[in-house]
Amino acid sequence: MRLTTARLAILVVCASVPLAACAAGRVSAAPPGAEPAIRPILARMLRSAKALDTAGFMAPFLHAPTLVFAVNGTLIRGWKTLYAQQLKWWQHRKGQLHHSELGPIGFMAVAPGVEITALHLYARYALADGKAGGSALVVSYVWKHFPGGWQIIYGHESWVHPPD
Repeated sequence: MRLTTARLAILVVCASVPLAACAAGRVSAAPPGAEPAIRPILARMLRSAKALDTAGFMAPFLHAPTLVFAVNGTLIRGWKTLYAQQLKWWQHRKGQLHHSELGPIGFMAVAPGVEITALHLYARYALADGKAGGSALVVSYVWKHFPGGWQIIYGHESWVHPPD
C-alpha cells in the first residue's frame, strides 16, 4: 500500500509541474515571431487551396512519414500518403473551392518552437464530377520550428457536413 501511495504522490508532482508552468505563463507565451511568421504561410495555403494547388497547399507540411493528419475520424500517416489523398480530394485541380473565415485564426504556443493554430472556415466547392456543396469546418495544425522555418507536423480537419 505504501508503494502505491508513493507512486501516486510522484505522479501528482510530475503532472502538476507542467500545469504550474502553464499557469505561470511560461508555456503559453508565444515564441517571438511565431504568429507573424506563420500567418503568411497560412495565407499562402488558403490561396493555394482556392486554386486547388496541392503542391502549394502542402508545401508547409513536414515532408516525412511521421506527419499525421486526422480528418473526420480517419488518420492519414505520412506526407506522400496525404499528398496522394489531397490530389484525389481536389480531383487533380478540376473544380472550384472558396474559403471564408468564420472567425479569427487562433494561435497558442504550447512549448518553445511549437505552436497550434485553429481556423474556423466555411468552404464552398464545385468539382468537375458535379459534386458541389458547402460546409463549416475547423482546421487545426501543430507547427514546429525547424532551422528552415515553421512546418506542420500534425493536422486535424473536421467538417460539419463532410464532402462526399
